[in-house]
Amino acid sequence: MDLFKRVGDAFLRTFSGDMQQAEADRQPCGFHIAILSFDRPEYLSKVLKSLRPQLSVNDKVTLFQDGHLSRHQDAAVASPQKIRACISAFKAVIPWGDIVHSSENLGIALNYERAETHVFETLGAEACLLLEDDLVLSPNFIEVTTQLLGFARQDDRIGYVSACGNLWAKKEEQRRRSTELMPMHENWGAAMTRKSWAAERTFRSGYLDLVRNADYKVRDHDKIRAFYKLLGWDCKFTSQDSARWIACLERGAIRLSTFACHARYIGIHGVHFTPALYELGKFADTVMFDGSAPMLSKPSNEWIAKCLAEERKRFTGQDTSFYPTHGS
Repeated sequence: MDLFKRVGDAFLRTFSGDMQQAEADRQPCGFHIAILSFDRPEYLSKVLKSLRPQLSVNDKVTLFQDGHLSRHQDAAVASPQKIRACISAFKAVIPWGDIVHSSENLGIALNYERAETHVFETLGAEACLLLEDDLVLSPNFIEVTTQLLGFARQDDRIGYVSACGNLWAKKEEQRRRSTELMPMHENWGAAMTRKSWAAERTFRSGYLDLVRNADYKVRDHDKIRAFYKLLGWDCKFTSQDSARWIACLERGAIRLSTFACHARYIGIHGVHFTPALYELGKFADTVMFDGSAPMLSKPSNEWIAKCLAEERKRFTGQDTSFYPTHGS
């Protein structure tokens, strides 16, 4: 039985108040959705409002709110008022959701680690959708992600899936290619199975050991690149996203997305982004797919093998082409 088979969520659009008032559907378990938040309540509110109409009574949503005080220096790295505003925004839009609040600033990498450990180990989830606070979702996002996770559960060579899609494709091309898949660029709006997460633990633990002893913003880039190089990978990026890319390659897995764009990136200001990078990436021009959720084509063995070969080339210095505006 597909634990993520959805029997409709229209009721959610009409109810107000406590989630317990909603009529239970026939799923024994719904999505586990982890929201990663820091100090951008204005972005977070938009993301949550795009998510809420797609939720069912069995979806478990948890806000992993990072703190404002540095763990490594006697200083604040964010406004406590903004931290409180993020929590308030979550309570206002998803009042039945859980909140896991850190008293200190973990940084992106360790906040992700906390979220994944909580979801996969503490809650025992079979799969999880990981959302940051700067990706606005289309009305199809959860339904399409459900299909993608079905592919991942059937094939261990699929490490991450995302309905984010081609953020630069025109509407006409998206309609024409709505059932197609493509390799992922960023890990935005990514979902993964617990099995995939467990398979990455050894490599990603090695990365996390390199970012634990300093604030994430001042991580040792040279040590991280040397860590990749020691294992045969050539990657100039040092973000926690880059560790995921290479963790997939280490175990012979790919990251896949839809071609049609089911989300819009709004992170003009952030740890990895600046207004200049945002403009360079032309994210303001993104057009989301506006039709009903398409039935996706299952990836073939040949397609997966081709994607894996291309990704290996990209991270062994044989192919320098890569998504150009990843900040760091």
